[in-house]
Amino acid sequence: MASQPADFSISNVFSNTFGVIARNAPLFLGLSLIIVGVPQLLIGLVLAPETADPLALMSSPGAIFSSVIGYIVFLFLSIVLQASLIVASANDLAGKPVNFGECVNRAIAKLFPLIGLGIVVAIGVSIGFMFLIIPGIILYLMWMIAVPVMMVENLGVFESLSRSSALTKGSRWKLLGLIIVFIVFSMIIAIPIGVISLISESLSLVSSALLSTVSAAVGAAGIAAVYIELRGSKEGTSSDQLASVFA
Repeated sequence: MASQPADFSISNVFSNTFGVIARNAPLFLGLSLIIVGVPQLLIGLVLAPETADPLALMSSPGAIFSSVIGYIVFLFLSIVLQASLIVASANDLAGKPVNFGECVNRAIAKLFPLIGLGIVVAIGVSIGFMFLIIPGIILYLMWMIAVPVMMVENLGVFESLSRSSALTKGSRWKLLGLIIVFIVFSMIIAIPIGVISLISESLSLVSSALLSTVSAAVGAAGIAAVYIELRGSKEGTSSDQLASVFA
């Protein structure tokens, strides 16, 4: 049953983000490790000879191309992770079983639309950042829940972007605050990685992959929590109604 619409609650987002991770840590961290952590480690091992010398990296077209490809791969893998974890989050918050296979299968079923969405978002936000950064931030805030929208509401690429923009309208300052908190959180847990990198390059690569695993899990769960909170605060949609989509 739908609940009454209410104000967007940052505390609810934090509670739901870390609550679903705590209740489903093996699934969330496992998916994040497989989809984001391991690929980053492999990319890091491939690029290690070039990145060891920053000047050589900047002067090598091949190394630059590899870095760009690595970034694009990481972006799309992050989108697949978001798509998988919105299924887990909706089911968990509705008190329903969370299944590893279901999460992945739902994301794979939407793979090509998700890729199209990722391309549009990447191009739009990148162009926005070229124009004094602010337009890129605005576009990201408008489109940040497009992946959950596509997964839950079964919309196309541009419909998902439009719907995301409509849902985030009026809450973007709060969303910006959430993003800043997430960035600070990522920077704090990255401090040990910097220390480890001074000791061993190999340990640094492994530690960076583990950091990305945790950050990606928190980020993807956070995006799912933002979507669920926006649906509830604006439309009174309950977690049970969202989870029923995946029944």
